[in-house]
Amino acid sequence: MINLDITRLFDQIIIIILIITLLYLGWKIRRAYKNFLFFLLKRKGKKGEKNARKLLKNNGYKIISAQHKMQGFLYEDKKKVFFEVRPDYLVEKNDITYIAEVKTGLSALIGERNTRRQLLEYSKLFNSNKVLLVDLTLNKIKIIEF
Repeated sequence: MINLDITRLFDQIIIIILIITLLYLGWKIRRAYKNFLFFLLKRKGKKGEKNARKLLKNNGYKIISAQHKMQGFLYEDKKKVFFEVRPDYLVEKNDITYIAEVKTGLSALIGERNTRRQLLEYSKLFNSNKVLLVDLTLNKIKIIEF
């Protein structure tokens, strides 16, 4: 009887160890998968960045800077709050400086709310009514005016 209880206890301990091991392996696999997806997105971003530079240069734009930091502010309950944005490119053509934002897929559509808001924010901060939307899906540069 005691031998049977010890065997049953041993079996339960083995099952618990197996469950913990499987959970740990599942967590590691999930983490590796997320890292892999991040790697793919980063690689796609680098390729897109290269294509955007080429498209801008081929259309006569001179790239002044990439990931240009801009500081803005707003008032929250009459208190000035500062924030920072990073448009993809600051470019120039015909002595006019533009902010250029690179998008692909559905986010490149001006009907996309987040894209529109982002471009409007850049327009306001840069004090310009024109920004460039670089659509890598269509391989086209669109001048957006607010």
